[in-house]
Parts: sequence; structure tokens; C-alpha cells
Amino acid sequence: MTIPASNKSRDTSRSSLIVTKITQFITKMNLAPLPRNYELFFEVLSGHNAAMGHDILALGNAPQQHDIDMIGHKHNLPSFSRMAAAHATSQAATAIEQISARLSAALERSEALLASISNHPVSDTTPEYLAELLLDIQHEQASLHNFVRQGLEKIREQESNSHKLQAASLKDTLTALPNRAAFLAKLAEVSQAEGDTSVCLVLVNIDRFREINEKYGTIAGNKALRRLAALFRKSIKKDDFAARIGGNDFAFLFSGVSQSTAQSIAERLRHTVENLRFATKEGDGEHLTVSMGVAASEGTASAAEFYGHAELALLAARSGARNCVIPYSREVAQRSRNSYLMQIGA
Repeated sequence: MTIPASNKSRDTSRSSLIVTKITQFITKMNLAPLPRNYELFFEVLSGHNAAMGHDILALGNAPQQHDIDMIGHKHNLPSFSRMAAAHATSQAATAIEQISARLSAALERSEALLASISNHPVSDTTPEYLAELLLDIQHEQASLHNFVRQGLEKIREQESNSHKLQAASLKDTLTALPNRAAFLAKLAEVSQAEGDTSVCLVLVNIDRFREINEKYGTIAGNKALRRLAALFRKSIKKDDFAARIGGNDFAFLFSGVSQSTAQSIAERLRHTVENLRFATKEGDGEHLTVSMGVAASEGTASAAEFYGHAELALLAARSGARNCVIPYSREVAQRSRNSYLMQIGA
């Protein structure tokens, strides 16, 4: 895919700033430059997971890698979940190797017993000798049965843990919606799908959510996020997809609709959110508003380009009056790029 020069400039400038900050944090905390550490700090420094940022700060200036890994597991980051799944797979493989070794030992033991019978003089083969031999064989079989049973139970347990880790790694713990990892996988899937089915992406940002958290506290903010997630879940059709992809960011994927139809759907969602009121201990409640960017998959060559179009539309919505829905267009993209470049001083 050939990326326009303006796209390259914007993406390169933004990525360079984030990578620089990540490198500084990793160096400051004396952590190894592992890929999973870069993933974790990217989620924090790009603003996708404020709660994880609080957990990192609570570790102090010199956290251990084990503590970082625990936070990565807690927040279901893909690299950390894959590491845990790999560990579970390794344990299952170890159990299989132990079973195989035990079976080999049992086979050797059986062959030795049979050889002893063949080499034993017939005149000395008394009922007592045969009874003792059969008892040895029975003990060996019972021991082997128990060992194999325990090994299979361990393998089943590891498989179950692996499935749970995989499921947990794709779900947002606060809202129970699919998380950013699940969204990126779904986005790649629909972008690679063959056929002429139109897919539209809607990115959602809650307006001034930081102010709400500062005014009412994170507990109230989390309640608002759960309330909003429940509303989104009820508002979409079975084949549509909704996810929480950041602290106060959501995403929708609609199949088989045009950009104008997706814009109308987004407008209805925006109006519904505007009428939503979440309870606070200070009074009757507070209203939320959202800014939304809409883009269609037509004319895009990759998931990154598709996402980039929706992101530019969202940036345009957030740069204006907010509480609005902006569809992607070349004009909107150019205004958004210019606005972003001005912000970073490029």
C-alpha cells in the first residue's frame, strides 16, 4: 500500500513522540526493553488505559519485571496474555512428556517381568511365585493408571486456563465489552474479508470525561462508562460490533451499510447519549456527550488506513464544538492533519 505523504508525516511524528516517551520511562524504571514492556507503556502513554497508568505509578520508580507482568495480566494486554498462555502450554507439554516417560518405564518393567518368567526354571514356577509376579504387575498397572490420570487432569486444567486467558484477554474488565485487542483483531478480519460488503467504522470519544472524573471521582466515572457500554450493547444489532478501545473511547463496526447510513446510526446514538443521565452523590445526575468520527472501508487498502480515516474524522469532531458526528472526507482529513501538526509544532 502507498501511504500519502501527509499521512506519513502525521503518523511518523506521532509515533516518534510516543516511542521516545516509552523509551524514557523504561530507562528511568530500569526495565528491560522487552516488546511487552513497550506494549504496556504505549497503552498508558497514548491514553488508552488510565487505570493501568495508576497501577504503574503505584509501583514506584524501580518496579520489578514480575510486578509489571502482573499489571499486564491484570489489564489483559495481548503480549502478557500470550506469555501466560505459552506458559500454560509449556506446562501441558511437560505433563505429556512425563506421561510418555512413565509409559516407557512401565513398558520396560513389563518386558523385564516377562523375561524373568521366560528365564525362570519351570520346576521353580510355583503358585506362590506366580502370585507374587501377578501382584507386582497389578501394582505397576495401578501406579501407571494413577500417574496417567493425574497427568491428564493437569493437561485439561492447563487447557481450561489457556481458554480462560484467551477469553479474558479480549474482554474489557470494566464494561464487559470487547477490548482494544479484540477490536484490532476484528478490524483486521473485516479488512481482509473478500467480497464487496461495505463495512463502516465509528469511533467514539466521551467529551471532557477527565473533567467528570475530577469533579465526581473515578468511581462515578466508571459507573458512567458501564452505563454507556450497556446502552451501546442494547443499541446495536446482533451482527454489529462494539468495543471499548481506551479510557473513554469506544468503537463500532457496522457491516453492510454505507457511510451515510452509519452516520445516521451514529447520530441516533449521539442523541441517545445526550439524553442519558448518570447518578452522582452530589445531585440528580450528570449528562454525557460524545464526539464521533465515521469512515467506510471503501477505498482503503488496509486496516490501518481504514482506522486512520475514522480517527481523522473523530479528530475533526473533537477539534470543533464536540457533541457531533463527522463523516470522513478528504477535506475533513486535511483539516485534521493540519490541526494535529500545529499541536505538535511540526
